[in-house]
Amino acid sequence: MIRFLLLQIIAHTISDFYLQTDKSCADKGKRGFRSPKLYIHVLITFLCAWLFSFSFGFWWVALIIAVSHLLVDAMKCYASKCKGIFFIDQLIHLMVIVAVCYLWNCNLPNWLCCVEEMHLALLLGVLVCIKPSNIIIKEIFKAVNIKVSKGTEEECGDDLPNAGKLIGIVERLLAFTFILLGQYEAVGFIIAAKSILRFAEGDKAKSEYVLIGTLLSFSIAIFIGIAIKYYYGL
Repeated sequence: MIRFLLLQIIAHTISDFYLQTDKSCADKGKRGFRSPKLYIHVLITFLCAWLFSFSFGFWWVALIIAVSHLLVDAMKCYASKCKGIFFIDQLIHLMVIVAVCYLWNCNLPNWLCCVEEMHLALLLGVLVCIKPSNIIIKEIFKAVNIKVSKGTEEECGDDLPNAGKLIGIVERLLAFTFILLGQYEAVGFIIAAKSILRFAEGDKAKSEYVLIGTLLSFSIAIFIGIAIKYYYGL
């Protein structure tokens, strides 16, 4: 059941974070059921859930996931001003996935049973550390009403557009890897080095903003790494 649940969470992560653009999210949030992009996203959600089940008979369960996704995403239009709506949305999606995986009692294909559960968990950890974490950090800032002027790490100057996002991805992957290897000192060194460099810039507001983002970024990677490390006894 855990192996199948991991596959479905991977499918959700890919469809909801990697195969969806910011413009699509904005259009859904503004127009709700009237947004064509909502139905395209739901179709992608259905296909990902079905494909990652590796079972033809799972189509009707994937349809349940897709319809629930449609309703939840459309209703976000009417609760867009609610702080933390992103996290409520994701929690409902995950609850639906857990429920259908619990009810689905068919066996996985023999070849898929040979895939180590731990390897699926590691793949999910890497996927979350890349794009979803950037979005999670941005939504945390929105939820607690933290704002900063143009030129923050997200924009990162005129010379290196989006460099801040890439830095965040690299630092999380490094932290995730070091945690799995038990090299906790290396994680502390990276955090300290980045913090010193940022505060040396002299812009206090910007430095504090980036420091909060850095701590959140590392916290996500550390939490995922420790959870996998101790659950699987690495």
